[in-house]
Amino acid sequence: MSPVAFCSHFVPHLHVSLTDTHSLSCNVMVKTHTTPGEPCCEGRCSLDRESFLQYDDNKATPLGDRGKVVHVTQMWTDIVQELEILGHEFRKKLAETKQRMTKIHGHPTLQTIILSQLEQGQIIGTFLQFNISGKYCMLLNTMNMSWTLISLEAGDIMNEWKNDEELNKYLKSLMKNFCHWLKELLKLPWERPRSTSRAPDITQFQSTTQLPPTMDTTQILPNINTTQRTLYIMSQHEKVIIYMAAVIAISVPLIGGILMKLVPKTCPQEGAPCYSSSSEV
Repeated sequence: MSPVAFCSHFVPHLHVSLTDTHSLSCNVMVKTHTTPGEPCCEGRCSLDRESFLQYDDNKATPLGDRGKVVHVTQMWTDIVQELEILGHEFRKKLAETKQRMTKIHGHPTLQTIILSQLEQGQIIGTFLQFNISGKYCMLLNTMNMSWTLISLEAGDIMNEWKNDEELNKYLKSLMKNFCHWLKELLKLPWERPRSTSRAPDITQFQSTTQLPPTMDTTQILPNINTTQRTLYIMSQHEKVIIYMAAVIAISVPLIGGILMKLVPKTCPQEGAPCYSSSSEV
């Protein structure tokens, strides 16, 4: 099993194809060392798994009809600037963390997948997955800033990043912007896609170099929709369930007491009705 496959092996699938669920995702590859002409940061962004932006070292290219629509908006400039900042921040972070990467020979690369999800007008999930050279994998849920270890080897790196206040502040800002862009992108005049066409995979972006195998966003993150939906339902019905349980707990002994007073018992003498002592005069 390849290192990248190992990182995705233990993580369930994420389903983002529900009609009432929308997602904005970017798959970005950052390198600490490049040869002349080779990009140090490249990636691709997708809306509802349909690619609209190809990024290559501060240069962005619109993809498809959606790319043409976004290209003429201010969001295009904002997203490109954010990707430029991301590349700079993570090249610096990789250099700082390199001494902990004992399992990597040569120069490390960082694959970052950014995902925000919206359902019925509400953000239901914001996630970042980090995969360093296919060896160190970890997941950040920015809704509650909780980190999850995907590969055990990433423990020291995850703790270092988790305790980096400046990094966490930046990641919060990054995801806040992504959530805003997701809502704004959905307001644009999109054409309804044909039902027979399949949206391209954001992980299949072109590269001028041979990159490690990348993973589909449906394979690298936990079953976010299922988890978020379950939590949402629980939060909506928790009070009702507690109330019903309380009513049942009070009603059962009360009804039982009433029946005990009304229902006759069988006396030792055959055929003679006998009532409880509470009914005797």
